[in-house]
Amino acid sequence: MILDLRFLAGVAVGTTLGFLINPEAAEKAGIDIQSIKRTMPLIGSSPAEPVKQADWPTNEHAKRELFRFAMWDFETFGPKSEILITRCISIDQLLLACEMRVKLSWISEERTVEGVFQSSAHSWSLIAAKAVNRNAPTGS
Repeated sequence: MILDLRFLAGVAVGTTLGFLINPEAAEKAGIDIQSIKRTMPLIGSSPAEPVKQADWPTNEHAKRELFRFAMWDFETFGPKSEILITRCISIDQLLLACEMRVKLSWISEERTVEGVFQSSAHSWSLIAAKAVNRNAPTGS
């Protein structure tokens, strides 16, 4: 069959090699070879490495950042709430993804929250957060 996977792979490899050998043809076809070359190293890169715990935001700082991010009243509810950062991985040089166990004073059970912290002048700022329900029933 003409649309065999090996045939399509051969066409893709041949076209790519042709454009790399003759960049002017790719330019005429409207393909940005430079952006493709910049993305190529990212394809084979290793997964994110865990970050040393000493480089993580402190539990207290994470609590303050979560309250700031969610626009909750820290003075009223913050002192009675607890946050424990359980693990973090580096997304890039400035971003850190962390899993946190959160016990808020107005909620009876402990929750898991995933957050993304951005490095800024010797501190971390929470820029995204999502509550995760790890005990949710799976669909069949």
